[in-house]
Amino acid sequence: MAYYDPLTNLPNRYWLNKQLKKLLLNRESPELLAILFLDLDRFKSINDTHGHHHRDVLLRRVAERLRKYIPSSDFISRHGGDEFILVLHSLKTVEEIEEMTEQIVKEMSLPFYIDGDKVLTSTSVGISLFSKECQQHIIPKDADELIDRLIKQADIAMYVAKRNGRNTYEMSSSSSNERIIKIISMENELKYALERDEFQLVYQPLIDLKTSDVIGAEALIRWNSAKFSTVYPNEFLPILEEVGLIVPVGKWVLEEACKQMKAWTELNSLASKIGVNVSPIQLKSSRFVAEMEQILKRTGLEPRFLELEITESVIQNSQESKKVLNRLRSLGVKVAMDDFGTCYSSLSYLKHLPINTLKIDKSFIDDLDEVGKVLVETIIQMGKKLNFDLTAERIENEEQLQFVTEQGCHIGQGYLFDKPLSPEEMSRLLK
Repeated sequence: MAYYDPLTNLPNRYWLNKQLKKLLLNRESPELLAILFLDLDRFKSINDTHGHHHRDVLLRRVAERLRKYIPSSDFISRHGGDEFILVLHSLKTVEEIEEMTEQIVKEMSLPFYIDGDKVLTSTSVGISLFSKECQQHIIPKDADELIDRLIKQADIAMYVAKRNGRNTYEMSSSSSNERIIKIISMENELKYALERDEFQLVYQPLIDLKTSDVIGAEALIRWNSAKFSTVYPNEFLPILEEVGLIVPVGKWVLEEACKQMKAWTELNSLASKIGVNVSPIQLKSSRFVAEMEQILKRTGLEPRFLELEITESVIQNSQESKKVLNRLRSLGVKVAMDDFGTCYSSLSYLKHLPINTLKIDKSFIDDLDEVGKVLVETIIQMGKKLNFDLTAERIENEEQLQFVTEQGCHIGQGYLFDKPLSPEEMSRLLK
């Protein structure tokens, strides 16, 4: 009971530590020792979809499948949750270790059949290595610390594999360790950033290309971390999504942006739109529409002033997306398709989803060569014929401005007009 996991009947971490300590202190130990840290991919969604019974059976089946591919002299343990650790000391070279790991990754991606249900998962693996030539200086009191370090390195390498797309493996390295340690540190800081009031909204002006009037802004989040200074969204937003904090932070963004837009509508009659980016995870929340309605009531902002910006990835589940977007439209809120043209989705969603605005992705505006101009012109003409509003993102020079204006694009934003501004700077601009 002390050394075995009752669910999978595999040795647990206490047994693992005991065996590793023996190996490390044994002067007749193998030339090369590898620790493989395995974590199942999408395990939480499997648990949510199929329930606890399928989860437990899956873990037992994973253990059985792993046993088949581990040499009898090596060992495997369940580290906890959906994590497993393999210790390989019978293989002679790094190449052999990599070949075995590739085989394990391949086998774990094959379907599991549980009570007639086909359950798909895969595994991400991190590997740390220890060679015998490093062993001569180890004394018993150092062994525990060394074991912790080797497992931690394998864990970090597994994290790299996760971030590289899952269903793969990574070797531990000092450079990846440093990068992932920073990400893990960011995760810990982000958990308290909202209550520490470290988030800030800045606003990039939206310009009517026909009149040159400022007609609103897109709200953009910044993280003024006490530990990391200013952190930009491309660094911390993926982490917020991974650790499940995007929903509360997204709610804060919506509340702050609506509150600010309410003040601007009283300041300037031309201010007609505040754009706010919404994560697909937010839209999946069953309470999102109700919370949106409450925010509008609390801030006093008329729904017609708010435009929620979604990405094309939202439409992967078009039926569910359509229901949510229709409910938002029934509130009077507008919807914009952000980064339009960058995904491989069908154009048919333009017909079926309640979208008001197409935002032409900055990559098209950046690259206005002969082909680029044809692409932008096509998007604008198509959008106009389908009665969408059209916004060109990241306009940075006069040539870009002239081209999209001549094509009849309605709204522009970018550094040619202004950088993202603080609320006070934006208020002065509207005045």
